[in-house]
Amino acid sequence: MKSLWTAFNYLGLVIGVFFTLLVLSRRKRSIPATWAWILTFFVLPFIGPLSYLLVGYSNLKRRARPKPEPQKRLPDTGFLIKSNLSELDTLFVPVSQLAEHLSGFPPVSGNELEFFEGQESIYQSLTQTIERAEKRIYLEYYIFRSDSVGIHFRDLLIKKAKEGVEVKLLVDHVGSFPLNKEFVTPLKAAGAEFAFFGKLAWNHPWNFQLRNHRKLAVIDGNKAFTGSQNICSDYRKWRIQKLDWIDNQVFIQGAGANQLETVFLEDWAFTTGKVISPTDPYLPSEISGNSIIQLLPTGPDELPHSLEKILMALIHAARKRITLLTPYFMPTESIVLSLEAASRRGVRVEILVPRKSDHWLVDAASKSWYWDLLQGGIKICETTESFIHAKQVTIDGSVALIGSANMDERSFRLNFECSSLIFDETKVGLLEEGFAHRLVQAQELLLEHFSHQSFVYRIRDGLFRLVAPLL
Repeated sequence: MKSLWTAFNYLGLVIGVFFTLLVLSRRKRSIPATWAWILTFFVLPFIGPLSYLLVGYSNLKRRARPKPEPQKRLPDTGFLIKSNLSELDTLFVPVSQLAEHLSGFPPVSGNELEFFEGQESIYQSLTQTIERAEKRIYLEYYIFRSDSVGIHFRDLLIKKAKEGVEVKLLVDHVGSFPLNKEFVTPLKAAGAEFAFFGKLAWNHPWNFQLRNHRKLAVIDGNKAFTGSQNICSDYRKWRIQKLDWIDNQVFIQGAGANQLETVFLEDWAFTTGKVISPTDPYLPSEISGNSIIQLLPTGPDELPHSLEKILMALIHAARKRITLLTPYFMPTESIVLSLEAASRRGVRVEILVPRKSDHWLVDAASKSWYWDLLQGGIKICETTESFIHAKQVTIDGSVALIGSANMDERSFRLNFECSSLIFDETKVGLLEEGFAHRLVQAQELLLEHFSHQSFVYRIRDGLFRLVAPLL
């Protein structure tokens, strides 16, 4: 029995060494995540390597998107997509240039934007826009549930498909795993198309953690929604606890919507193998809005850490104020250092997070960063009467970053996300007003509270920060 136990330990050691070498060979993995996995392999023999196969290893091979270069002509049109750098504040031109290099999408002007906050207003506007659709409806969501909200939109899509409108629904297989044939069959029977992104398979277990976290809807090619809102009624469960669930969504009319359609069509082609070119795209004369928008689709198939690099560029460009709103705050050390540097050079940095999210482990990992941030002069407030699921950053009241990405390693490295840079002082001002309103209602955290924490609490924070890159 003793020899068997010794052999078992040696086997665990050999497997741990093998997986350590495997992790070290991965060029895109961050140093904190690498150390966390190596530690896991030896502290939890067999369990650690198995966990890595399920949620840590990725071997995605996806053909690069035909980038919409600044001077590239869109299919079947007589105009060019051009970078509107001359219309931007010179302070943010380098940020836009970086974003264009990393994502391939230039900033485009002439868009009309409208912000929605809260499920009722978001779903109402989405419903009305879908009802008025004449040609095509493309929906892509991480979570699409078969609850009352999901059934409402499914039945609406069935109605439009029967009217002859082209309907495509793409959902993530993990986020929307409960969807069954009973829910999908009526949709397909009406002529709509449905597909699961990243479908789980036993022969590719490493696909589990490569999730499509995007939330977008494109109607008739020139109207689109994107932001943090899924299709489900989860917010009603929170209201039972007397807590509001807050999401945000931006409604785009113009070239930005057409860019968003290309993102959907790429994801659709990757999932189904059916390549479709955009048709009847937006023409400059159709919309006369004042907003410049730049789309930022990011994911494990793009250049490494694209979203993190863009966020850091925004922070470094700030001169007056940075506001950051996120449900899950587990930043990289680079982001923390950038925020602290901004604060110490006189920029007012304010972070608003929920006191309680829907993941207690994430909450604990988030709090492990608070002492560092507060010591750097950064203001942190927690909402106590709502769970803010919205994700947005504003810089100097001039630029906003809004979309589906959280402030964590998963959104930076693993998830397929979709964010937007918005260059419009008037619209960004509205986001800052909403932020200021919630900041007044939130509870500010003080450095003194964290400075006097016990030795045990400091150990706990250290452990949670250690596992944060794996969450």
